[in-house]
Amino acid sequence: MAQKESTIMVQENQIKKQRSRQTLMILIGGLLLMILLLLYNTIQTNKKKNRLLKKQNDEKEFLLKEIHHRVKNNLEIVSSLLSLQSEQIGDSKVADAMQKSQYRVHSMSMIHQKLYQGKSFSSIEMKEYFMNLGNYIIDIFGASDRVRIVCEMAELELDVDTAIPIGLIVNELLTNSLKYAFPENRNGLIKISLIELGNHLQLEVSDNGIGKNYHEKIEGTGFGTQLIELLTRQLEGKMSLSIKKGTAVSFEFQNHKAA
Repeated sequence: MAQKESTIMVQENQIKKQRSRQTLMILIGGLLLMILLLLYNTIQTNKKKNRLLKKQNDEKEFLLKEIHHRVKNNLEIVSSLLSLQSEQIGDSKVADAMQKSQYRVHSMSMIHQKLYQGKSFSSIEMKEYFMNLGNYIIDIFGASDRVRIVCEMAELELDVDTAIPIGLIVNELLTNSLKYAFPENRNGLIKISLIELGNHLQLEVSDNGIGKNYHEKIEGTGFGTQLIELLTRQLEGKMSLSIKKGTAVSFEFQNHKAA
């Protein structure tokens, strides 16, 4: 009888242990289910946030593209008006000033066009921009068959606030080279270089033109010279001029990178 009661007690203890394990498994399963539900809810919430952020970013990108597109169109209209006006002016000096203003406006228009067409809305790849700008000015002067422009630089992206004044400086120097460095339809070469050295940018525009006479031409007090000086100060830079076999104008600017 005692043995039978002992057996029954052992069985009851085993049943209690089994029930305890089952209860524990149920609790663990319940906790896992709650964790999975929380994870699922978190994932769904993050997906909704990401969709909302993507929608907001897409809207911002669209607005920025639209802004750059409108600025480009407005600048092109101004450039066209300046071109038409210069053709109707009899005074050659005034007409020349109007044409130079047209080139300046177009150089800014090209930057906004690149911003509109590119992936970034805040930076410009300068090597391609210089080549496009150079080809435009060479075509304007009808010198594509005798003057070549070379960009001796790696690809370099700059923020818009730096790219625009540097673009205007290069525009002035290219225009001066094509007007004065290669008289009597001489063949020539113009080199553009822009490199990044730490917190500084080094720009050089050089040609293999007539040198000394060209130097005398550009040392006046014209608007182009004043504009280059103003833009150089704006970029916290300094300019140097070298005349050997042609003319080389060098600049060193502070490189304020966009945050």
